[in-house]
This record gives sequence, structure tokens and C-alpha cells, in this order.
Amino acid sequence: MIKLKIFKINLILFSICLLSFNGPITSCLVFMLVDSLLIIYMIIVSKSKIKSFITVLSYIFLMIAQIFYCMIVLDGNDFAVGRMTIAISILFLGFSFWLKEILDVNLDKVYIFSNYNIKPNSSLSFDRLEEFNQILHDKVETVKISKEIITKEVIEEVIEEVKRNSFISYINEDTLTEQYLEQLENSIDDKYIYIVLSDTGTSASKVISVITHKSYNHVSISFDNQLKTLISYNGGERVNPPGLNSEMIEYLMKRDDSSIYVYKLEVTREQKQKMIDKIKEINLNGSAYNLIGLFFKKSYNYKPNIMYCSQFVYSLLQYAGAEYFENTTKSLKPTDLVELDYDRKLILVTKLGPKEEFKIDQFSETRL
Repeated sequence: MIKLKIFKINLILFSICLLSFNGPITSCLVFMLVDSLLIIYMIIVSKSKIKSFITVLSYIFLMIAQIFYCMIVLDGNDFAVGRMTIAISILFLGFSFWLKEILDVNLDKVYIFSNYNIKPNSSLSFDRLEEFNQILHDKVETVKISKEIITKEVIEEVIEEVKRNSFISYINEDTLTEQYLEQLENSIDDKYIYIVLSDTGTSASKVISVITHKSYNHVSISFDNQLKTLISYNGGERVNPPGLNSEMIEYLMKRDDSSIYVYKLEVTREQKQKMIDKIKEINLNGSAYNLIGLFFKKSYNYKPNIMYCSQFVYSLLQYAGAEYFENTTKSLKPTDLVELDYDRKLILVTKLGPKEEFKIDQFSETRL
């Protein structure tokens, strides 16, 4: 198993090196090689002919899309060649490994694709049939929602965001203002931190909602009850580079369909100071937005300060010893910070809908 993981890591690194040449033929060969190896692996480990057929069919469709991308986009004359196309090629490479994970996990959940030996006279139970129908229904609904959400305009906006990101180096350094850092220090006497879960309604948020099946796909943390010290990992609103940036409540609520939940968590003065010091450290050392990990629901980060929003908030809590649940998975969704609060440590402060004004005196505290 360890040798297999090492082989996968080497395959990914080798493929990324070849994709960096950004040539249509080279990229095409890389995609075909990776897809073929993953197909062979899935067929070898699978004992179901139906599962093997679904695997081959899925990878054929993916390979066609990848070849089309190489021949039309990379070989085109009116498409900006460079950092953006390399980033998209790497994303396509990620789809190959992501598809393998999806097939490996989800097909085993369906009884008729499982590796159990089925006797000739045995029959599928109604519960199993119901489970299969529910999975099929969910996939169909996901496809329908994807068609409505992922429009040409949304794709173009997401591509523009990809162009601004870096997956291997820090691009956001010392962007927090002196005024913000002063407000951060002045918040030390407030015995709470504030966790803000938001549905910003942006194009990236809509695409992520298709992947996570959640509406609220951004989380921030604040150290004062007026949310003047709101901060998280984000795209920088085209003002700062993607990475660690301060936020404004007006930014989270700027779309007509935006909404937020505000929670508070009691912490010690020492824990709060540790979090504030860590934010200052990240600000000075540099950061970048973990866009690949965000889309593929994995906590892949080439450097420590390359994170997405929920990674940042949880790691900050963990660093200060203020985490209220244990995350044992490689992925962490923003909604997990609320849904995994089994001990009810969080206190619901308020919910704001579209165009509602944030006012501290309207808070109605409710323990979850």
C-alpha cells in the first residue's frame, strides 16, 4: 500500500513536470498514460465486470475531453498560452485521480457493483434497491443542478480566478494593514471568537456547491463582536492576491442571494493571543489560496500557508488548542465547522439574509 502511494505521488510529480512544457502532444500523451494506468489498476483490483466496464467507459469520456482540450485549446492561436493553461492542464490531471477516487468509493456503495459473491438464487433486497435508486436519483439531480449553475459566464469567471492563483508558491505577503492589525490587538479583551459561515453567491461558490452539495461554502473568523477583524483565505476581491486577506461583512453580503450565519465560541485570552500571533506570522511569511484542494475536496498543500478557508479556520483553532471537534479526514468543508460541533460549543448569534443590515444589538444568542 505504501509503495502504491509513493508510485502515485511520483506519477503526479512526473506528470506535472511534463505538463509544464505546455505542448499539445506532450500533454495529450501524459493524460493518456495516466488514464491508462488508472484504468488498468481499477480493472485489476475490481472483481466485478460491471464495475470494470463503468470504469473504462468513464475514463474514455474523460480522455476524450482531455484530448479535445489539448488539440483545440493548447494548439489554438487565440488562447493565452502560459501560466493559465498550465494550471488548467494540472486541474485536468487532477480530474483523472479524482475520477478514480469517485469510482473506487461510490461504486462499492452500490450493491450490484460490490465485490461480494452473489449466489445464483439470491435476490437484491428492497433496501438495497432503494439505496441504489436513491444514489441514482442524487446523481441525476446533481447533473441537473450542474447544468443550471455551470454556465459559460460562470466558467469564464472561474478561469479568471485560476489565472490569479498559485499552487506552489506564496503570492500574498504583508497585505494586512496597520489599522487592521491594531484592531486585532484591541479585540483581545473580548472573550469570544466569531465564526461566520456564508453563501456569497459568487461563481466560484456556485461551482463548489455542486461538488460539496452545500450552499454555504465559505467560512471566516473574527475576533470582535462587530466583525471588524473578519479574516479568512479568499480570492482577495481583485484588490489583494489570493491568500490570507481581511474581509468586510458588506463583501460577503454583496450579492442579492447572499446570506450568512454568525456563531461565537468562548476562548481564553491566551488562546486568542496565539491565534492573533499566528495570523501575523502568516501575513509576514506569505500565503496563497489552495484552489486545487478546494475543488477536489482534499487538503493538499505544497507549503504550510497554502490553504483554503475552512483549512485556515480549523488549523488556527487547532494551533491555539481551541478546536471543538477532531478532524480525521483529508478534507474539511466550511459547514463541517458547524455540523461536527457535537458537544454544542458554538452559540448561534444571528442569521442575515439578502440586504439585511448587520447590527450587533439585534443578536439573539442560541446555543446549538
